[in-house]
Amino acid sequence: MSHLTSEQRYTIGVLLDQNYNKSEIAILINKDKSVITRELKRNCDLRSGKYSSELAQRKY
Repeated sequence: MSHLTSEQRYTIGVLLDQNYNKSEIAILINKDKSVITRELKRNCDLRSGKYSSELAQRKY
């Protein structure tokens, strides 16, 4: 299982705000694209659809 650190979650949020795609983010944080996809699926706000690294870390 590939866990993400709070720093990696924060980085995902920043890169998404800068319009990086999942593949680019995966390369930059040295994780498989599927890890990024699952992280976004699990931790995007249902109302806004926006990813929140703080929410993701609290849920973890």
